[in-house]
Amino acid sequence: MRNIRIDYRNLVRQLLPDHKRQPGRLWWLRGLTTPLAGLFADFERWRADTRRIVNVTAQMRILEGYLRTKYGQPVAIRIETYQDGGLGVCLEAEGDAQRLDLALEAEGAPAADVPLEGEVRERFGDVDFVVYLPAGVDAERVTADIERFRQALTKYGIVQN
Repeated sequence: MRNIRIDYRNLVRQLLPDHKRQPGRLWWLRGLTTPLAGLFADFERWRADTRRIVNVTAQMRILEGYLRTKYGQPVAIRIETYQDGGLGVCLEAEGDAQRLDLALEAEGAPAADVPLEGEVRERFGDVDFVVYLPAGVDAERVTADIERFRQALTKYGIVQN
């Protein structure tokens, strides 16, 4: 689907025949179409917002992008979920740059922290995801947006800096 954009100045010029394109007449007709240009700009903003709302799902990155766009905070709003991950393991072909360095504490190198199953999830308590907000954002409005798009039976928490 293409977004149609209308250049009203050029449209007035194209619709007039060559012999009627005098400066005064063009100026007057372009003045008549100026309110249409403002209305169309408002319509374009409404169309973009509506399209964004229709495409929002409860997926973490899509919801995070929607909140960042709506509240004008490109990096400050973040959503974190739990990830029960172990250690990052690489293939031998990837070389030493990706290799995981593990050592015993007696050898002087720091030991790697390996979370047990479910241990990472416990840091959030009983919520499924946490939304981090900067100080200037209204938490009640963000809560209303999250309630609108979250999946049923998911719990969340909001942490405001």
